[in-house]
Amino acid sequence: MNGSIYERELVGILSGNMKIISRVSKNLDFLARESYEHLSKYPFFVTRAAGSKGADLIAVRFDMSMIIEVKSSQNPILAFSSSSGKNQDQAVRLAERCMKSGLFLIYAFRLKNADGDPWRLFKVPGEPMGRYRSLYNILPQIEMTKNENFVMKWEQGSPLNNMLKYLMESSSK
Repeated sequence: MNGSIYERELVGILSGNMKIISRVSKNLDFLARESYEHLSKYPFFVTRAAGSKGADLIAVRFDMSMIIEVKSSQNPILAFSSSSGKNQDQAVRLAERCMKSGLFLIYAFRLKNADGDPWRLFKVPGEPMGRYRSLYNILPQIEMTKNENFVMKWEQGSPLNNMLKYLMESSSK
């Protein structure tokens, strides 16, 4: 499977597609599954921007917008210095654009053949404004190597269902 399949999977999840949500969440505990299923009632409007030189996904709901870059791998560690530094350059460029807009960049890392929730989220350093700051504060920061390149370690990311639980709780207030 190529990466665009996982982009479409995340679009389906965030858009509240119950067929995709059921498949991805079937092995999760009740609360994690409930947070996924809550998206069927309060979905995001999600658009794919893949192929442009921007982020992969833009998700909007109520007064919250998320700029998401999707990565997938069979390896639980994804170094941005590979691919001739193309991923690193893109991350820096996107993070700068987000920061100018008061947003922040989220990396969604899909581990192929993972047990449980296969999605992990990371934030790229930034300075979001307003309501975005609270979401920014719950996500782990992407790691930097000693050569100042980003690296994602899947097990150190926040499971997608944790962010969904947070959003579910904040939308019920």
